[in-house]
Amino acid sequence: MRKVYYLFKVSMEKSIIELIRYKFNTISDILSFYALFISMFLGIKIFGNSMNVSAFNLGNTLEGFVVGYFVWTIMVSAYSDTSYSIINDASRGTLEQLSMSNLGLHNILIVRSICNLFMNLLISLVLLFIIMYTTGYWIHIKIFSILIPIFIGIFSILGIGLIFGGLALIFKKIQSILNIVQYFLIVLLLPLPNSFGKITSILIPFRPSSKMIFSTMLEGTSFAGFSMFDYGLMIGNSIIYFGIGLLIFNYCSKLAKRKGVLGQY
Repeated sequence: MRKVYYLFKVSMEKSIIELIRYKFNTISDILSFYALFISMFLGIKIFGNSMNVSAFNLGNTLEGFVVGYFVWTIMVSAYSDTSYSIINDASRGTLEQLSMSNLGLHNILIVRSICNLFMNLLISLVLLFIIMYTTGYWIHIKIFSILIPIFIGIFSILGIGLIFGGLALIFKKIQSILNIVQYFLIVLLLPLPNSFGKITSILIPFRPSSKMIFSTMLEGTSFAGFSMFDYGLMIGNSIIYFGIGLLIFNYCSKLAKRKGVLGQY
């Protein structure tokens, strides 16, 4: 237990130090996400006006668009963190040393991802306030009520991150596919046709959590306003995808060790 505590402590310190030391990269991340939002916002608005149709289709409100983008930035950070962590450690020559730890490589990466999630959540909140100030649409945020579904549901996204992390152990450079997949994550937040049914939407990663986040931020629902069934869906969804990701990552890790490519880059 003490080893896990020190792992959390060291990982959190590492995240904070990197965030402060590499200020240019931190500011660049915020500006790039902000620039992407402005591009999408203006593009959709211009397209909607030119076609004489509603400019927004996320709950037919600008608030829904803003909330969806906020959740997407958190998802992208959580999903890509594991893979990029492996790529960076492989290039530095420290990946093989981490794999020799008795804590297990997957546990180290998971703890790192959770610690980085705290930092990325702060960045996403800063970005959210900048976006609300720019658009003039202020959303009443219940921090505690949105943190619960985020931290429960994000494990499903971490599971996807572990899958690509496993691929990074074998193929090393997978930045191209990581950049492509992050835009497919938007699909997880879009309204689904009624023909898909409730069961299908439950099986989509992070879907139950995103519905709760939208309900909390747009409708003012508190965390106590959801049923145990809703929380059960969130937890079950996260366990399934996190478990699948962990199995695939461990298999890829064993395969990389067997081929002798774990420490190569």
